[in-house]
Amino acid sequence: MAAFSFTTKILKDEPLKIFQGPEESELERDFTYIDDIVTGCLSAVDKITASTKASAVCKIYNLGNKDPVTVSYLVDCLEASLGKKAIRNYVPMPPTGDVLKTSADVTLSGEELGYVPTTPLKDGIQKFIDWYTQHFKDGLGEEMEKYVPY
Repeated sequence: MAAFSFTTKILKDEPLKIFQGPEESELERDFTYIDDIVTGCLSAVDKITASTKASAVCKIYNLGNKDPVTVSYLVDCLEASLGKKAIRNYVPMPPTGDVLKTSADVTLSGEELGYVPTTPLKDGIQKFIDWYTQHFKDGLGEEMEKYVPY
């Protein structure tokens, strides 16, 4: 979600609101390219055996990247792929509703599914920008202009 909304704002010369933690610390997020998620899902379908009991045994597998990066680094990657600088507006993180760092623990997925994310953020962002500029070369449609991410 951030990549899409940030890209739109960069192209429209609108400022990006980038939250900071205590003492202007950077927030960190775990970004994962969709192809890596699809690979993990397909691996689960291929490797998980059918339940022979009346109720299936449920297991949860985390799929993610496991290597969080700062939100500023995400913006750096977007700028490099777009060839355009963002207007960055760093603001304090609200006291509730967000965390300083998120990251997926993919240990179980790796052990049981052979899941290993392979797409570096820079590469995934370039693929995203290629898609975005192909599909929205004339700007966002009216419906997309109304979209506000949560």
